[in-house]
Amino acid sequence: TTPIVLMGYFNPIHKMGVERFIAEAKEAGVDGLIVVDLPPEHNEDLCDPAQAAGIDFIRLTTPTTDDARLPVVLNNSSGFVYYVSVAGVTGAGSATLEHVEQAVARLKRHTDLPVAIGFGIRTPEQAAAIARLADGVVVGSALIDHIAKAESSTEAVAGVLGHCRELAEGIRNARA
Repeated sequence: TTPIVLMGYFNPIHKMGVERFIAEAKEAGVDGLIVVDLPPEHNEDLCDPAQAAGIDFIRLTTPTTDDARLPVVLNNSSGFVYYVSVAGVTGAGSATLEHVEQAVARLKRHTDLPVAIGFGIRTPEQAAAIARLADGVVVGSALIDHIAKAESSTEAVAGVLGHCRELAEGIRNARA
């Protein structure tokens, strides 16, 4: 019942073959794709075939996506919109709540899709604050840190699951 979304780059998909990739992703239970380097001008390369197979194609928007570009980015998007709240590298910083609130309002004027916010969210408190403003919270680097610091796979799994529980609790409390 938990949706599975794969995030990555187009080159490995292209090398595997789009048709084969989509078939194997569908068979594995993948619900959505985030392909960070495939612009909407190339929807026919992966977005259209994925959606025809019932796999959502989730687009990224950023603080630098202006109102002229936004409708193009959102064209054929499905599932949700992933708003990258910080211009920079993943896990490097965080946006102000005022900035996020303004960004969510702007996105909601352009789409009916749910808006998930990511980049720079590391703590249950940050996740709770974002959950009050957006439909979803994306946490990645904080979980990767647990894996990198772990001395065993058991410790990595325990660290990730523990952090996920803390994040979920923060989000549930924020929405209560």
